[in-house]
Amino acid sequence: MKKLKIWSMVMGLGLCMGMLAGCGKSTDSTKMPDYSQYVTLGEYKQIEYTPLSTEVTDAELQEQVDSFLQQLGTTEEVKEGTVTEGDTINLDYIGYADGEAFEGGSTDGAGTTLLIGSHSYIDDFEEQLIGHEVGEEGIEVNVTFPDDYKNQDNTISELAGKDATFVCTINSILKTTYPEELTNELVAENTEYDTVNSFMDALKMDYENYKKTQAESQMKADLITKAIENATFNSYPEDEIATLAEQTIQGAKDTATSYGIDYTTYLSYLKDEDGNAYTELSYADAVKDYMKELMEEKMVVCEIAKAEKLTVTEAEVEDYVNAECAANTSLDADTIYENYSKQDLAYAVLYDKVMEILIENSIAIGE
Repeated sequence: MKKLKIWSMVMGLGLCMGMLAGCGKSTDSTKMPDYSQYVTLGEYKQIEYTPLSTEVTDAELQEQVDSFLQQLGTTEEVKEGTVTEGDTINLDYIGYADGEAFEGGSTDGAGTTLLIGSHSYIDDFEEQLIGHEVGEEGIEVNVTFPDDYKNQDNTISELAGKDATFVCTINSILKTTYPEELTNELVAENTEYDTVNSFMDALKMDYENYKKTQAESQMKADLITKAIENATFNSYPEDEIATLAEQTIQGAKDTATSYGIDYTTYLSYLKDEDGNAYTELSYADAVKDYMKELMEEKMVVCEIAKAEKLTVTEAEVEDYVNAECAANTSLDADTIYENYSKQDLAYAVLYDKVMEILIENSIAIGE
């Protein structure tokens, strides 16, 4: 389902907000609130924007072909050779700290894969395996756990800051080979097409459509952003913002519960734009700031609609809901109406109408 404008969000906070069931002042009317006391419109016609190119280059097509060939790689276990940077290996290990094997520090003979150079293991674990031979046993890898090393429940581990030794066995090196070129046989075996030419024609068409969709999305984002920047905001509907913020925070709490962890722990897994974990206070502040941005968009859209004498009928709302259901067969009208008020849905329709006004009156630079 495409987003219902500002009421369904993927935040710049690093988490999915999910679908909000409307705002505090939403009603079963298709009429929008009057935001004239909060915002004064600036110029929203003749907005200039720079269109993204929709031309598909040979280099872009080759990237798609390369990606396709990468999916057709075959992997085998090589039982001889020397470990080098970039190798994917299968190994077993047992970890010791203070002379004792510690819980969770062993593969228990089941083997595990590791890409050398991925830095997915602590310290310089991977680097110490370089130069060792497949089949070699008793390889000692010495590391020091970080001072802030944590358990899965986000508590500080008893291993934090400790030296440890992993005794490793290299079982094999995993070598993957890929087709060197696209052939009719590969195409016929792995796609719905019979020849390279038919496959490439379809690939080019799909990528052109993708680029057109991206260009249209960017154009709309540029136009509404500029219309918001041109407006003057005198104040904000604080009650509406507070209600939206409460709903969002409750949604995060519900998500934490569904994961079986407490709210504070859940927030600690989320990072702000500076990479810092959220606290309840910082998250609440971030949510409120984001809701203000969303309200700026809504207020500008509603005021443009009023200036252009745009309205939404119940029939248009019904058509919109039916279109959403047709585009996403996992949805049904009852579910949409349960989660959104009629005013929320009317806003989605109104947004599209306002966007048509912005597009019709915009100026593309460089065309």
